[in-house]
Amino acid sequence: MKNQTRILLTGGGTAGHVWPIVSVIEKLQQNGIRSIYVGSANGIEKEIIKTQAINFRGILVGKIRNYFSFYNFIDPFKILIGIIQTFFIVCFYRPNAIFSKGGYVAFPILFWAKLFNIPTVAHESDSVLGRANVWAAKFAQKVCLGFPIEYYDFSKLDQKLINKMVYTGVPIRSIFFNLEKEKFDRPVILITGGSQGSTAINLVVDKIIDELLSKYEVFHLTGKLDFVKMKKIANEHYHVFTFTDRLPQMMANADLIVTRAGSTLAEISALGKASIVIPLPWASLDHQANNAKIYQENRATEVIPEKNLTPEILLSIINRLMNDGYYRHSLGEHAKIFTNPSSADEIANLLNEVKK
Repeated sequence: MKNQTRILLTGGGTAGHVWPIVSVIEKLQQNGIRSIYVGSANGIEKEIIKTQAINFRGILVGKIRNYFSFYNFIDPFKILIGIIQTFFIVCFYRPNAIFSKGGYVAFPILFWAKLFNIPTVAHESDSVLGRANVWAAKFAQKVCLGFPIEYYDFSKLDQKLINKMVYTGVPIRSIFFNLEKEKFDRPVILITGGSQGSTAINLVVDKIIDELLSKYEVFHLTGKLDFVKMKKIANEHYHVFTFTDRLPQMMANADLIVTRAGSTLAEISALGKASIVIPLPWASLDHQANNAKIYQENRATEVIPEKNLTPEILLSIINRLMNDGYYRHSLGEHAKIFTNPSSADEIANLLNEVKK
């Protein structure tokens, strides 16, 4: 263990934090580098990596809220316990470098990375730097960006921090680049509200599902909250899930994807798919609206703000896109400019460069 390079990776809370970490771990394993993933003991990351050959350690995670909640009195203690837990993980594992994907779970690891001067590479998938990454940038060797640098506002950062920024794109699992579309008798629509689902999207879909099923094969990831309700819709052309590890294949099969404007955009770009995105209106720093705006300005998606989301509008745009194969193809081709198939390789190389 002493002579082998060891990388500690952290981040979680949403699938958008987890899957890029899994992608980087894939590359590290291919290069014979040991890795350990530190995530939330109760987060989605623990569920996602069950089928992956990954060394995982779960810690307690607390959240800092900008609004009143009784959890604000409890979570500081969780954060403290998480810091203590990660102290023992870092001391035992003795990583040569740390990769942080952000999220609340990253804070305890970054705390010790700064204190022990462990080389750190952070990654930001969105077009707005998250709070954890703004802080990490002050002591990290590099901050990798999911969008080309020109799409970021660095006006509040000094030049020393800006010099650490490097465009790598979002790491995408290798499976996305090796998928063939399965054959269906009908055009395929995939609807997903992200790893946690979206009640706002589900409610609208519920009102137009009969019209959709009269023409299309519909795959719907509802999240846990609305699964039972949507599952009651009995139709051989309707496939409903809370969560599935077949999502890459479902995306490859889709002629159109309806989704939020988070990490799914990177996978849409990798596959060159047409999409309708509905940004999460309360996303941190409004990053989903900004992501969507960038794609829309590059003619890479159709955007519906949630305040304008109605059954009539969604059905109208779906039908318009499904009736225009040329336009759908154009959206997918424009989306491809936001993908970098070598992203995971570049990040793995950076970790190898900065390691102790």
